[in-house]
Amino acid sequence: MFRLKLVPDNSAFDFLRQLKVTASVSVLLVLASIGLFFVNGLNLGIDFRGGILLEARSEAPVDIADVRADLSRLALGDISIQSFGSERDVLIRVQRQEGDEKAQIAAIQRITEALGDAFDIRRTEFVGPTIGAELAEKGMLAVGCALLAIMIYIWFRFEWQFSIAAIIALSHDVLSTVGLFALVRFEFNLATVAAILTIAGYSI
Repeated sequence: MFRLKLVPDNSAFDFLRQLKVTASVSVLLVLASIGLFFVNGLNLGIDFRGGILLEARSEAPVDIADVRADLSRLALGDISIQSFGSERDVLIRVQRQEGDEKAQIAAIQRITEALGDAFDIRRTEFVGPTIGAELAEKGMLAVGCALLAIMIYIWFRFEWQFSIAAIIALSHDVLSTVGLFALVRFEFNLATVAAILTIAGYSI
């Protein structure tokens, strides 16, 4: 029987030959990520900054570009539009408006009027700044707890030295991801937190 063998049995790879170079690059990458986080900060999404959320359903498949163009004319600030469920459903997020609750209600009315009769508004929510700050705190807590749980599992399953090495590697991946978001200014929201948790799970 033919067997495909990509790596010979007597292969020996010197993984530590470039240790100084790779370790130096990793340390610089982590330090740069931390610096970008404090200097640039994160482009927090509506989930964390607070804002307005609307769920709308159209009579026909939705053209996201057309909806974005219509709502951009309202000059309400940061607007995020994405498909939700079927191709007839959209989820609209708008940044928190200056002023009290009346300003938020007025913004919802303007959005409803801009969408027209073709859309049925199925849900409206307002995320206040206090709730946004609480979500941000819980998001960071979730990442921290995940890293701690992984470290404890490896500690008891293998040896404590392995758990320390694993948590350093996971922290490197998480911090590098956060630094990338601070650099390119992508929106940082609850979906991003879920992605970071996924990265932590797969990195191990």
